[in-house]
Amino acid sequence: MTGEGLRLTGPDGRPYVLGDPIDVFDGQTLIGRVRSVTLSPDGSEVLIENFMTVDFQGFRIGALPKLVLAEVVSFIAERNPSIHTIGIELSRAIADFDGREALLAKARSEILQSIGAQDIRVTPKAAHFVVTGIWRYDSASVAALAAALQVQREAYRAGKSAMPAPPRSRLGQLLRKKTS
Repeated sequence: MTGEGLRLTGPDGRPYVLGDPIDVFDGQTLIGRVRSVTLSPDGSEVLIENFMTVDFQGFRIGALPKLVLAEVVSFIAERNPSIHTIGIELSRAIADFDGREALLAKARSEILQSIGAQDIRVTPKAAHFVVTGIWRYDSASVAALAAALQVQREAYRAGKSAMPAPPRSRLGQLLRKKTS
């Protein structure tokens, strides 16, 4: 089950097949994507990496990346009983964090801890850090993930309700720019 109004699919809205990229939609709006999902040869582990989230104008809250990560881990765990371990790699450089890469790495470590991931490691890479962790399907991790999902869904709803509605047409976009 995914969060209220959120839908996770394979590419182009197709039904999800384990190993394909995962798209995360809020209604019809794509809000995130996991571009790399690698299944182990024995089918008991998966590595997810290359997370991308949409940057909504006026909606720059940390809830969106946290929500997408938690929803994806929950989606994989709930739909694939053969998966016992989910490896997670967060490594994308983010321009807004130039000069504050250590702060970003700390935030990513905290996100992984909040969903119950273990063996969290921070490794330097070029001008930023790679943060990895392992989420194991056990009662403590499931409880942590459920709690994190509740918090992130609430934060997303609150941030979304404060966000101005996007213009529905090109004319609306032009009018909005003129009045801003």
